[in-house]
Amino acid sequence: MLAMSKHRIILPAVVLLLAMSGCEEPPVPKPRGYHRIEFPAFEYASYAHPCGPVFDVPVYSKIERIQKPEGTEGACWFNCAIPRFSAKLHCTFKELSDRNQFVSLVEDAHQMVFSHEIKATGIRTQEFNFPEKHVSGVLYTLSGPVASPLQFFATDSTNHFLRGSLYFDHSPNPDSLKPSLAHVEQDIIHLIESLAWTNTGELQ
Repeated sequence: MLAMSKHRIILPAVVLLLAMSGCEEPPVPKPRGYHRIEFPAFEYASYAHPCGPVFDVPVYSKIERIQKPEGTEGACWFNCAIPRFSAKLHCTFKELSDRNQFVSLVEDAHQMVFSHEIKATGIRTQEFNFPEKHVSGVLYTLSGPVASPLQFFATDSTNHFLRGSLYFDHSPNPDSLKPSLAHVEQDIIHLIESLAWTNTGELQ
């Protein structure tokens, strides 16, 4: 009789505990958070590259000159590094020899952008033209998990051609990169707006 009494007490208690656990709210996953980034103020300084172009760069950036490979006369390469955002703007500058080269370089720039089309969820083009400085070109903004979300070319169509591609030193996560990308985009737009050509200096 004693054993049966114990079972009669334990069984309702187990049922009650199961019922209480079933009333709990199901767990809801929290959205992924990202570290807050303190953005520097927009501040620029003029930079004159030995190859010829003159433009403004952020004061928190650094120009990295790249040694010219053999057999590449008429061209030079440099990076505008922005350590604050782990980003680099890879730039190529070329002196144009004729109209055919100009057309070829424009086509190459276009192809470089659309080579990312397989991963891009959208590609926006923005033309710019500053006739008083003989500067015109296109800024490409690519959305989605692409390696280079911002690219551009600028030229005077006769003598000078500058192309730039932005890369971050980490995986292309659009959500985490969005704030930094918006800030760097303004820096690149300012670079384009301040761009001017000179004929002094040798290509290095």
